[in-house]
Amino acid sequence: MDCVWITAMRTPAVTVLSAGALHPEAQTFGMFGCGVQGVEHVKYIVHTLKQLKKIYIYDVKEENMDRLIATVQPRIGVPIVKGTGYEQVAKDCEVLCSATFIVKKPQAFVKHEWVSKGQTWLPCDLNTFLDPRTPLEADQYIVDSADEHVLFAGAGYFPDGLPKITCETGEVLAGLKPGRTSKDQLVVCSNIGMAVCDVVVAREVFDRALARNLGRKLPL
Repeated sequence: MDCVWITAMRTPAVTVLSAGALHPEAQTFGMFGCGVQGVEHVKYIVHTLKQLKKIYIYDVKEENMDRLIATVQPRIGVPIVKGTGYEQVAKDCEVLCSATFIVKKPQAFVKHEWVSKGQTWLPCDLNTFLDPRTPLEADQYIVDSADEHVLFAGAGYFPDGLPKITCETGEVLAGLKPGRTSKDQLVVCSNIGMAVCDVVVAREVFDRALARNLGRKLPL
């Protein structure tokens, strides 16, 4: 089974479910990074943010933005607009996601002064993309796995300190924790990926393939 495809589907699914739980009334969505993950995020986001009126995208490579629009725009009814840069997209959107790369030293592509109260940020790239001040000063810092974030912090991925964790994404989705409690809160929800989610998705794919008699048996 292709694990690359599995994680390419699972990662945006977690993001868009989080977006729907934390900011369901959002009318604007911003996507930083227009590779495989960016394409799937934009494709999926319309399923949980039902009131979207515009999607902004930005990538340092123009051809990646063009490819995303060509691939996704025919499939969704919300217009996709190429952003002019990090600052413009950060300031113009209510819900934002970044799927770039992960390094120990924060790159702070989006400056803290561009971030506003009431926004929801959903980074898939740990501490790389945002200014470290943003998650540290967020009203809520929600993560997919507290243990995993603590592990990364111990490995040096949060040189400015791991933000205080409010709760886990699964607790919000299960209704065990409230998530956003007021419209003016700045919420950062960091979902870096959990192998158990990939396994669950893979099992569902496997079961559906068996039910439809799809796939190929390989001799062992």
